[in-house]
Amino acid sequence: MKECKECGFPRRMSRFLEWHGDGTVVGSARPRISTMFLQVDEWETIFEDLAGAIGMPVDRIVVEAQKNIGKDLYGMVRSVYHGINLKRIPSNRFLRPQWLARFIVWGMRRDLARLGAGRPRVIRYRAGKTLVLGFSNPCMVPLMVGNCLGIYESIEKMPGSESEYGRENGDLIIRMAHADEKPESEGRLYLEEVEPGTGTLSYNLCPRCGVPLPVARALAWDISRGIIKNRINGEREGMIAVQSVNAILRELEKELGGDVIRILYNAQKNYSGRDLQDKTFEDPGTFWDSYLTNMALRGLGYPDMFERNEGSLSVEISTAYNQDLYAARLAAGLEKVTGRESRIEWDLRERHHGRYTITTGP
Repeated sequence: MKECKECGFPRRMSRFLEWHGDGTVVGSARPRISTMFLQVDEWETIFEDLAGAIGMPVDRIVVEAQKNIGKDLYGMVRSVYHGINLKRIPSNRFLRPQWLARFIVWGMRRDLARLGAGRPRVIRYRAGKTLVLGFSNPCMVPLMVGNCLGIYESIEKMPGSESEYGRENGDLIIRMAHADEKPESEGRLYLEEVEPGTGTLSYNLCPRCGVPLPVARALAWDISRGIIKNRINGEREGMIAVQSVNAILRELEKELGGDVIRILYNAQKNYSGRDLQDKTFEDPGTFWDSYLTNMALRGLGYPDMFERNEGSLSVEISTAYNQDLYAARLAAGLEKVTGRESRIEWDLRERHHGRYTITTGP
């Protein structure tokens, strides 16, 4: 993998990712989408907490929500590979032999591995019937399964699919097959193209490739294993489409009710609080500058307005990856600074615009 000679960041990633002053990271390939970097343990812990709180697994809902995102991600994959459209090849075993499927995935394996979700291979393929994929070093499994199902349905032009998946000898094995019926959630979700914005935040950029130097110094890619590691804390990271998070949360709320958002807010706040537990800081101003900038570098957003006093925060933000989860991170930070429990009061809670106050009690 070629790396920038100045900062060591992967050159292919620097060409396809743009960091903006509004706290977003936007891909340069069409459709242009916002992406973010998230700790794998964070994602998995929060959804395990949700499943424990409601007494049932949520993997099925996550897979269905992500599948519809995956269909649109196929359009981005096509643009990266010079507009190659596999839909134009008739779905039969003569024109789509198994060796062709294996060759295509083999050719894309390094780019897929750069997302940090493992390294794929085709185990078995029969056009118009079934596809079996294997992933070494998998993570965030329901997201991966949903992406694969979405792309599979898109390429094969089928009305629906069915799947079985699980770990075998440490690898994730996904068995997919054609199905006649569309799922109930079909058509409810889609991937919106975003317009890159501007903001007040500025970064110390690599003079050669333009990547923020704190990102280049923190993240390390192991393409042979499909893993992104954080050099600072040793945690595994993954790249996720921002709209995946919101699609999944919308679907969870529709199926399980509004309490889901409250549970996820508390789960995120608790996780972020544990992450901050051993961290020290000289004064609140230094803490908040670093905390907000680090979230922006990950593509999580940056406030349009941020006012703080000894025991409260007033926030307005239009670029949060998710309004509730971003607010939960701020609540964890306020509890770290004050040592007291917090509560939130919303003035405005919309997808692209949030305004709220977080306060602590005596």
